[in-house]
Amino acid sequence: MSGSTQQHVGLFPVCYRIGTNAPGAQTLSLNLLVSTPQQEVSGTAAITQAINPPLDVHADVWGEYTDMTVMAPGVSKILITAQGNHGGPGANSIVTFKLHLVVGTDWKDGVANYAYFDGQRWHEVSNAPVHLVDSFYPPLEPGPVILPHPPIMPLYAAPIQSAIASGDLAQMKNLAKLAQQQLDQQPQLQSALEKAKSEVSRLQSR
Repeated sequence: MSGSTQQHVGLFPVCYRIGTNAPGAQTLSLNLLVSTPQQEVSGTAAITQAINPPLDVHADVWGEYTDMTVMAPGVSKILITAQGNHGGPGANSIVTFKLHLVVGTDWKDGVANYAYFDGQRWHEVSNAPVHLVDSFYPPLEPGPVILPHPPIMPLYAAPIQSAIASGDLAQMKNLAKLAQQQLDQQPQLQSALEKAKSEVSRLQSR
């Protein structure tokens, strides 16, 4: 990607928390799988808020991203535009979620405008702060995903289901390979988790 100091090639996941993080504030959790060859994204969105009754809106999401490269001393950005519904682009379901998200070329912090339909009317949220959610960093063998120091998260089922619904053979193959990599790493992850639990118990018993 032009102007990026951190090159992402192939297929990689990102997880964003969108909102102010203030107590009781509305939060959008956005989990996306990014395909750089097609410059496409797919995944899930969950909008929650601790109100009465609680806000809990979910959508399967798909869209695209664009590199917004500018001349120095300007700062290049990445624009993600997406929409969502229940079931993905191949489903016979109305669009209930819309998103415009701008992040830096490192795919980290940014700002988002989004709208969602609660079953009765549309609600709009503007200039919501965006933060990349850090997760674990398992080693990756050479394959369809080549990520120097990437943000890694577990692969969710929704992107696979969306790829199946769209009939995109290349994306289905890439997703299948990535999912298999993560399944192959499960024994090491389980072992590391048990060690972490043991260490937590040891420290808590002091």
